[in-house]
Amino acid sequence: MGYNAIPAKNGVGLSVPLAIDAGLGQLGRNGLLVTEKYGPAVRIGKVLTDMPLVPDRPVDFGVTKFCESCKKCAAECPPKAIAMGERTYDPPGDTGNPGALKWYVDGRKCLRYWVEAGASCSGCQAVCPYTKGSFWGHGVVRSMIGNASPLDFLWEPLDTLFGYGGKRNPDAIWQTKFSPFGIDPTKV
Repeated sequence: MGYNAIPAKNGVGLSVPLAIDAGLGQLGRNGLLVTEKYGPAVRIGKVLTDMPLVPDRPVDFGVTKFCESCKKCAAECPPKAIAMGERTYDPPGDTGNPGALKWYVDGRKCLRYWVEAGASCSGCQAVCPYTKGSFWGHGVVRSMIGNASPLDFLWEPLDTLFGYGGKRNPDAIWQTKFSPFGIDPTKV
């Protein structure tokens, strides 16, 4: 169409603030973009362009208020890199960008854990109550989070009670029988 476009990841600009400004989700306690449908289990990419576009607006579906009471990601974080306290403008060290009111993640603790574990962690994504499938009941709870915040204290204990967000047994994953290429030949 004749417009310039530059595909980018984090090297060109911080993806999470841009995604929030674009209305894709809200900032969670875990420092990640939390979307209404997939929670923090998303990867963000961006395209910088000179194409004239109508900008979207930030959204609010209750993540900030919910994260104030939930704290599940912070409690389950192995290196304790996620803040348990209130939001602040000051990062815990030199790994955050000061000046935004948010829960800062201690990047040094997080990265040190990744190095010691030999792989990335993503535990904060797995335990987040927003990381659910498309079961109708999850939609009801998401709606309640956005519209009935006085009940937010209920959702984290119920999430745990129903077995969500627990640590998985690696043997169960390795022993799972998958169809070739992820395709179930009985349903093709």
